[in-house]
Order: sequence, then structure tokens, then C-alpha cells
Amino acid sequence: EALVTSLVIEGVFERIPNLKVVLVEGGFAWLPSLCWRLDKHWKRLRDEVPHLKRLPSEYVRDHIWITTQPIEEPERAEDLLHTFEWIGWDRIMFSTDYPHWDQDDPRYAIKVALPEREKRMLYRDNAMAFYGLN
Repeated sequence: EALVTSLVIEGVFERIPNLKVVLVEGGFAWLPSLCWRLDKHWKRLRDEVPHLKRLPSEYVRDHIWITTQPIEEPERAEDLLHTFEWIGWDRIMFSTDYPHWDQDDPRYAIKVALPEREKRMLYRDNAMAFYGLN
């Protein structure tokens, strides 16, 4: 959370508009609530960060990608889909955590059925696009 907050609030993405950041092994369920808090405070404290031209959540959505390791396991598996949807299916990349002993097997790591299009994005397309492998 601190890294994302710093990158956004310090204006890094305003100064480096083409910068892309992948967050690896940090989880991801915290990202929507962080963005909600940043947006709420930005609306009240805009004078403190005049260099920010947009909502903090817009910078996050434009510049931040996340990986699934460690995968969140909510009590209701479908809640995971809501989190993915908020973050954006095009911003999530599957990661196994290989070669660690507790690595995520892609066949079992996500305990909710994914639509085919989103499954392709998560397991392949997003990483290929991010790293220019298309």
C-alpha cells in the first residue's frame, strides 16, 4: 500500500506518464479500498497535491498491474470476481510463486469459475501485452 500511495501522491505518474509498475507477491484485495481512501482524501486535500490532475484511482488503473500471488481466498469465492472486476481484468497477471514449495497450481489456485475471455487474459494475454510479447 505504501508504495502505491507514494507513487501516486508524489506525482511519479504525472512526471513519467508512460511508467508501468507490476506489483508482485503483495496480494491485491487491498487495492480497491486503498483507491477509495485516496480518492476520498484527494477530494478534500487537493491543495496539498496540486500536481495531481486526476483522481488517484485513475493513476492506479492506468499505471499499476498486479499478480495473483498470494491469491486471496475470500469466504465467498465469487467475491474474488468482484475484486478482479474493480481492479480491471486487463491489469491482473497470474503468478505461481514457483519454485517455492507452496506455489500456486493454475488448475486449482482460483477457486471460482472464470469466464473464458477473462481466463485467457489472466493466464496469458495480460502478461504478453505488458511485456510486449504479442
